[in-house]
Amino acid sequence: MLSSSSDSEVEDDNGAQASKDLAELLQGVIQPLSKLKVDEDHQDKGDNASNPWRSELSKIDIWYATFGSNMWKPRFLCYIEGGQVEGLQRPCPGSLDKTLPKESLWKTYPHRLFFGRDSTHSWGPGGAAFLNPESKIQDKAYLCLHRITLEQFNDVLLQENDSSYNMSSPLFDLDDLISFTSKESNSLEVPMKRGWYRNVVYLGKEDDIPILTMTCLNSEMKSFLSGEVPVCAPGKAYANILIRGLVEGGQLSEEEAMAYIQEASNQPL
Repeated sequence: MLSSSSDSEVEDDNGAQASKDLAELLQGVIQPLSKLKVDEDHQDKGDNASNPWRSELSKIDIWYATFGSNMWKPRFLCYIEGGQVEGLQRPCPGSLDKTLPKESLWKTYPHRLFFGRDSTHSWGPGGAAFLNPESKIQDKAYLCLHRITLEQFNDVLLQENDSSYNMSSPLFDLDDLISFTSKESNSLEVPMKRGWYRNVVYLGKEDDIPILTMTCLNSEMKSFLSGEVPVCAPGKAYANILIRGLVEGGQLSEEEAMAYIQEASNQPL
């Protein structure tokens, strides 16, 4: 019995040692993984920590009103999630916050859709879509509104213009938004030296949420009107994206969408 008891004690000691060795081994694995997770969390929050404006603007919803290729949701999501759709000549980096739009809806506005310049980096030869910043009662443009945060809107604004711009501060901040909603102004040129969509235009509210779009500067609109900057029909790949957006969004039939784009291309400004 003593022997048996002694054998049992030795077995327990070996088991305890094995358990201890296993625990140390597991601890050696878990600790680096835990540190990695902390590092990842820190990295995820790093940009917000270094740019406090992001945290502030992430709490504010706006409607981003789109009239060009961003009417087609898969293309617009390239600006949120990153990536590339068919016809797009280069991938988009996406927004820092990759949360999908809370909802999307359609509205028409008394603004003129037209196509200008003769090629784009994103779509190749052909004009890009613009919206006349000034409204005229006889004009009618279809716009798809995506509900995103003001932080995401800044990242879309960046990608539409100059992705190399230093975003240590927002391009369009809360004070700018308040100046719109208080009717002090309805358009604002963002502080970038490059880009075709540096003019943020206020289109009112939907469900008490501000509606913003981006288009050419007022001075550039004058250049389009004078002929100094050319108007030009869109390329086939680009036009097809706009048509898909209008059709899949349930706004127009394919024939109606083609006619809408054709009219915007051909009608004098």
